[in-house]
Amino acid sequence: MDTSIREKVVLITGAGSGLGRATAIVLSQAGAMLALTDIDGETLSQTVELLDRQNGPAPVTLSGDIADPATSRQIVGVALERFGSLDSICNIAGMLGDSTLQHTTIEKFERIMRVNCMAHLLTVQAALPALQQRPSASIVNVASVGALVALPYMAAYCASKAAVLGLTRAMAAELGPRIRCNAICPGGIDSTMSRDLLGHFPAEQQPDLLSKLVGRQLIKRFAQPQEVAQIVAFLVSDASSFMTGAIVPVDGGHTAW
Repeated sequence: MDTSIREKVVLITGAGSGLGRATAIVLSQAGAMLALTDIDGETLSQTVELLDRQNGPAPVTLSGDIADPATSRQIVGVALERFGSLDSICNIAGMLGDSTLQHTTIEKFERIMRVNCMAHLLTVQAALPALQQRPSASIVNVASVGALVALPYMAAYCASKAAVLGLTRAMAAELGPRIRCNAICPGGIDSTMSRDLLGHFPAEQQPDLLSKLVGRQLIKRFAQPQEVAQIVAFLVSDASSFMTGAIVPVDGGHTAW
């Protein structure tokens, strides 16, 4: 395990479930000090309970909508109050959007863009003065394989995740070399979000839909959240010190051919 993560202060959005929770667990095991936020206070508390079992440093938490600038400011504030510094941001909070082009409303499109992209910017803006004080800071943005390939009936989602790639490269160019910024593009992850997507379809259709979702992948299954969290942890760590502006597919080979 990379010891450079030990005692780094890391802010994780979307920490209540899925990849956000898995990243919190992986980083806690590595000795990071965590500031966690999620819109769902109950699932966030469940994450903290899991971290207690890891015997790592106790995190600070805040429940709130990450698309609200006040949430970013508040979680950064409590992190600095508790730990005195901030080394890394993991922008993991996100939401799906599944509808035809014709039925994608303005309200739905704007909400998806705010949560999946604008919130990344808001968190970095709030954290930037603290990150600039650190000798080696890192930002990890979570995009999606949907930023790289077409996902039918998910136009707003794909657009929001493609925007994350542009934002990531711009952050890397503007903030480097002291602050690194990279993005990952996960494929399907076995998470509450993915199960909710499948749950919109009749039970008898779900096995066929799952087969289609992973059919393009070379690895024919959803990723476990901790598999993707390990890549996030690598990008947080000093082991990735020569990486910035990178877009890293973690997609089971979906984009390999």
